[in-house]
Amino acid sequence: MVATYSEEASGAERGESLARIVEEIAERLREVEEARDEAQELARRARVLSKTAILLIHGGDLETAEGRLLEARRMMMASEAISRSRWIRVEELSSAQEEHAEAVILLNLMRGEDFPNPEELGVEPGRYLLGLADVIGELRREAVEALRIGDLSRAEEMLRLMEHIYLTLTSAEEASVLLRGLRRKLDVARSLIEGTRGQIAEERGRMRLLEALRKLEDQRKSSSISLEEAS
Repeated sequence: MVATYSEEASGAERGESLARIVEEIAERLREVEEARDEAQELARRARVLSKTAILLIHGGDLETAEGRLLEARRMMMASEAISRSRWIRVEELSSAQEEHAEAVILLNLMRGEDFPNPEELGVEPGRYLLGLADVIGELRREAVEALRIGDLSRAEEMLRLMEHIYLTLTSAEEASVLLRGLRRKLDVARSLIEGTRGQIAEERGRMRLLEALRKLEDQRKSSSISLEEAS
């Protein structure tokens, strides 16, 4: 059967209509991909800023670290806004939140302040717990540095904080079961705590030995002076 003109025209119109639909979908996909790239880049930059803040905290520059963290927070919020508006998942955002939680918690502790909650930081609860677990490693760095300069009391303070975080996290058994990655981090944390405790005990013993030797030296000098006076 030979197709009529009207049938041919109708077929052509359907073809053009379908082409427009496909082109519109392709355009939307391009827009979504561009939005995902932008959100990923914002999250990546936020993670780097938080990591930089941790280094600044260890260096004692808490004010600059706070500025970096405020900037990281703004970038995370922008990334989240894009994610929600486009209904896309931003893989990098989870890492950024985890790093940010770790950095802000560490900053608070170095300032002698209390632990912030997830809502204050603008991070998901699970990311908060994973970041909190990583704080133990940062506290160990502080403890080791304190031992290096002979500040035993500060090293002991850092160890107490490490143990407090670890015991609090391990008491929440359900969290370690449901939250992927937490149990592994706690295994690492336990090893770090044991190592730090051993180093502190060794330093405490060394200091006691030095004190005993000093006292013996003082006694020797005192005895020598007494003998000279007697003669």
